[in-house]
Amino acid sequence: MIKFFRKIRQKLLSENKFSKYLIYAIGEIILVVIGILIALQINNWNEKRKVENKGKEYVNEIYKELKIENSNIDDILLSLQNQYNATKDVLSYFESEFKEIRDTVQFTKNQWATTRLFIIDRDLNTFDKLKSSGQSALLKNDSLSNLLDNFYKNFDIRILNFKEFPLQIRMDLRRAAFPLGTANDFKYENENSKLTAAYIREYLNNDEVYEHLLSILKTCQFNTNFFEDLSAEAIQLINYMEDNYPELKNIK
Repeated sequence: MIKFFRKIRQKLLSENKFSKYLIYAIGEIILVVIGILIALQINNWNEKRKVENKGKEYVNEIYKELKIENSNIDDILLSLQNQYNATKDVLSYFESEFKEIRDTVQFTKNQWATTRLFIIDRDLNTFDKLKSSGQSALLKNDSLSNLLDNFYKNFDIRILNFKEFPLQIRMDLRRAAFPLGTANDFKYENENSKLTAAYIREYLNNDEVYEHLLSILKTCQFNTNFFEDLSAEAIQLINYMEDNYPELKNIK
């Protein structure tokens, strides 16, 4: 192609047709410029497609992580419910007239469940990384970015709340309950999977333990409400993403 244009130029010059050569040269320049513009347009289109594909990848990852977050919240709610039920059962013996234990093995399981510590946390995810790097615009959906931002802010607030107060209450209960009894009581429990009658009597007559159990019950109720609200937010966000990106429904 270059040789072809060169021959035309040489022919025009040899025939001394300068005006035609000038028109030809201008036309050739225009063709070169058009070629450059087309190449730039193709390059821009390719870059735009890469950005759009990257944005779709981020949306897919965020969606999968949201599903995991919601599953984790369900696990937290189940743990809170189990601790609430166990604490309520143990408190019923404190408040009964004769404090008679019907099933010592089950009572022992519930007594341990009341002191269970919840270490609630979350890892940095795709949206966190996009936000910290200032690339959340890659999602090309301001509404989605705002919803995700609010959801994870609420999640972090609940995590912080749980670390500051409910965790301390459970530690206080442990400090009050574990010094009770003797080494022989714990040896008996390890061998028989149940507490001794002597330990149970001392435990059920300890006012400090009773007050801490009441606090555990309240924090279970409060945090259940908090995480139920968070679960509803997660489901709403997942539904929003599925409505706006129907292909997400095919992701397992």
